[in-house]
Amino acid sequence: MKLNLKKLRFMVLSFALIALSYFLSSKCISSDSALHNLTLTKYIVLLGIVTVLSSLFVQYVEGGDSSIKIYTFVGFTPALLVVGTFMFFVFYPNLSILLKVAAAIFYMVLLYTLLLLNNVLIVVKSREVSIPVYRVAVNWVQIVLLGVSITNFTGILRINIQPLFQLALIIGISLFHYLYLVWVYSNEQDIRQVKAYEALVLCISFALLVGWSVFTTLFFPAESFLRGIFIASVFLLGLGYIQLYLKNSISKKSIWNYLLIVMVFFTIAVAFKP
Repeated sequence: MKLNLKKLRFMVLSFALIALSYFLSSKCISSDSALHNLTLTKYIVLLGIVTVLSSLFVQYVEGGDSSIKIYTFVGFTPALLVVGTFMFFVFYPNLSILLKVAAAIFYMVLLYTLLLLNNVLIVVKSREVSIPVYRVAVNWVQIVLLGVSITNFTGILRINIQPLFQLALIIGISLFHYLYLVWVYSNEQDIRQVKAYEALVLCISFALLVGWSVFTTLFFPAESFLRGIFIASVFLLGLGYIQLYLKNSISKKSIWNYLLIVMVFFTIAVAFKP
């Protein structure tokens, strides 16, 4: 029964946060154009705070291990997704109702999955032992992070700010997600044991690689959505490499598969003009 109630809380919270992001996006779209950036920033901060606090609340209703690291990852990963959803609704207002409903359902499912994943991680960290569902959760982390990153990157590229700020934001978000990935795998039994500075250097290196992909696309007149997809493919390369590195199973075939994905989306971004 407790598990069902917990899932119900996550479902309700996912619906409420995505609905709130859509409501605030409609308010932002209808705001004075001269104050658009100010309104956008205000709603992003509001959504971020509400999501962090509500996510931590539903996760810790029944108690669990707590630390600054856990609070940070459990609170800010859902916040990044909800803020990205808000930006999607703001910057793509001309989509049909059907597409908006489909997008809302997709983001609700993604947020629900992320909340479940974080809950599993809290349980694992509390018990300091792996549980059967943990392995299932680990298999989902790459998919969830890729979905969140696409939402964030495509939204950031549409914000009317200096490209260097866009670059800094994308590097920061990428670094945060890479550190989250390492944290997720820290309780896996059959992985390489890496020291904190080694993991940090690895994550920073791939975050800078993602930043390089942002800088590269500045010189191409590509549509922001396609640029965001290409940047997310480079981000996926980092996710894959770090995962393989931790599992001590890096192979040329695996790396070439990720590079092929990057090259495909780079070609699409360059070939299709806005």
